[in-house]
Amino acid sequence: MIRLISFKYTRRQALAWFVLLACVLLLSGCGDDHLRDTGPKTYGHDGYLGLSNSNPNLPNNIHYYSYTNDFNFMEEKLRQLGGIEDVHFTNQDPHIYVRLVPNRGLSEAQIESLAKEAQEMLQFNMPRYTIHVKIKR
Repeated sequence: MIRLISFKYTRRQALAWFVLLACVLLLSGCGDDHLRDTGPKTYGHDGYLGLSNSNPNLPNNIHYYSYTNDFNFMEEKLRQLGGIEDVHFTNQDPHIYVRLVPNRGLSEAQIESLAKEAQEMLQFNMPRYTIHVKIKR
């Protein structure tokens, strides 16, 4: 035998339920909607129209520079000076310690001049570092 459940409310109880339901619906409509951000997502205002945030190969991206790339660039610049047999770099950010091994046969004055030129060139080309040049004799 199947029994049907019937709800028998008095008029007063039905009115109370209706008022309660209406209050719940009204209050739920007044909730704060700040968590649903449906607006457009914009890039930072950096003058590159968002490219700096999305392209890792632009020089203003923090991931563009690496110590390996910097050391390779510095070595390439030092090789352009000539008179350098070998170069060693030590990094203690923001300080770069450069140890030059000059070619044999250079005079003391030429070695000092080479060290000064190397210091000036590296400091000019790598302004984000403090360059210290030493000569290994």
